Amino acid sequence: MVDRKSILADANLTPFDRNNKPTLSHSRTSTQILSGRDLPSEPLSAPPPTVEPSPVLSPILGSPVSTSIPLPPSKPVPRDRYGFKKTSLHIAVEDYDAWEKEYNLHLERRRNKWNILMRQFGYTTEHPTRFPTKSEKIKRYVRKGIPPDWRGAAWFWYAGGPKKLAEDPGLYWNLLKKVNQGALSDNDREHIERDLNRTFPDNDRFKPDNRPTTSEQSRGIGETENETSMIKALRRVLQAFAVHNPSIGYCQSLNFIAGLLLLFLNEDEEKAFILLNVVTTEHLPGTHGVALEGANIDIAVLMTSIKESLPAIWAKLDDKPGTPAAGGVPRLPTVSLATTAWFMSLFVGTLPIECVLRVWDCLFFEGSKTLFRVALAIFKQSEQTIKAVSDPMEIFQLVQSLPRGMLDANALMETCFRKRGGFGGLSQDVVEKRREEGRVATRNGRTLTVSEGTGRGRGGGEGQGDSGVGRRSFMRAKSKTRFSRRQTKGA
Repeated sequence: MVDRKSILADANLTPFDRNNKPTLSHSRTSTQILSGRDLPSEPLSAPPPTVEPSPVLSPILGSPVSTSIPLPPSKPVPRDRYGFKKTSLHIAVEDYDAWEKEYNLHLERRRNKWNILMRQFGYTTEHPTRFPTKSEKIKRYVRKGIPPDWRGAAWFWYAGGPKKLAEDPGLYWNLLKKVNQGALSDNDREHIERDLNRTFPDNDRFKPDNRPTTSEQSRGIGETENETSMIKALRRVLQAFAVHNPSIGYCQSLNFIAGLLLLFLNEDEEKAFILLNVVTTEHLPGTHGVALEGANIDIAVLMTSIKESLPAIWAKLDDKPGTPAAGGVPRLPTVSLATTAWFMSLFVGTLPIECVLRVWDCLFFEGSKTLFRVALAIFKQSEQTIKAVSDPMEIFQLVQSLPRGMLDANALMETCFRKRGGFGGLSQDVVEKRREEGRVATRNGRTLTVSEGTGRGRGGGEGQGDSGVGRRSFMRAKSKTRFSRRQTKGA
């Protein structure tokens, strides 16, 4: 079980770090993060006072520098098409460029197919706001990627955004009025301000290169003149959301979801607000609440799905097997804690950005089952590496770090949806059934566990009882999916 005070405070800290020492995280100071550039490996120091004038404090570095020696100009930062830095601790810029060269060809092919499709339905291909009705064919197109500049509009369309906007067109602006009238709690206001400048500091729409950072920004004290329009829009969306959803208020990770929505909706705050509500009420119910009940339930659903679909991996993950004294019910393994942020942030910060966007394409088209399918695909792609280690701490660290290097979005989605060995058969009905079982267990004060007998785990026996129904439903859904695919030609 986890609570939202701790789970996202530092997603790179493991529960084994009793002294709060970071593992597998990119060690950068807050100055580096806020300034958006790397600092020299050697600290700048003042020259001897007999040669140079007295040093002064740099407003950026906060350390002594010589007044007669200017700071070296920062080098251009290699960025992707969305404004994010290409390089990271897990991906070298050379590897990114090599992958991007091939992926650009994929994007061009998909763009041509989408253009033909849109014209067949009579829709414009210049800044479209309407898209073809959902069908098996359109689903295949979405799974292979929506054109990047259409994404925000397609997400809004397939999530039912136009209908929700029409039902209460003035909701967002009325909420902003309430915020200005003092409806936002001091606690939510403080936490929103604290997270604003932590939101995508590696993206130039949020933090352009060489933009100065004031002391008020670094301390999270209201709006400042140096803020980008994106940060100002993000503040308003999060504040309106907190007033509209008092059972949630503000929770860490909402800033990343809202920020990415704004980025692809061209800073349309009203639409971003609507989609943020869709995510928290329809796709992740209860996940961002004070008790994180929905997050804990979804972790249990994922662990059950791993036990059922990936028994060899489950045998490595299961470090808390049930005992006869405890009724033989497997408790959630320690590694489950590493997957909480996957759901709470919709894989932002877990997967490279292109993979995140492909996941979101399917999420807004198909629903929350996408998140479980992708999580299973991550474990499947990591299977050999996980099976090669035995120490629980090593496995935990692998689960944290491996997804961050999964640059090939096509390979991940292929693993997720391929006909044999994929996870397209995990239906929304099965997910909702298991979620409801988790809610019942929580209401009755029981500890969330991995459903017994849903697959071949360490004991090797095929399950019986009610949970066996979930297994049969999973297989029927998978068979139905394969049948429907045979009835239509591939995109």
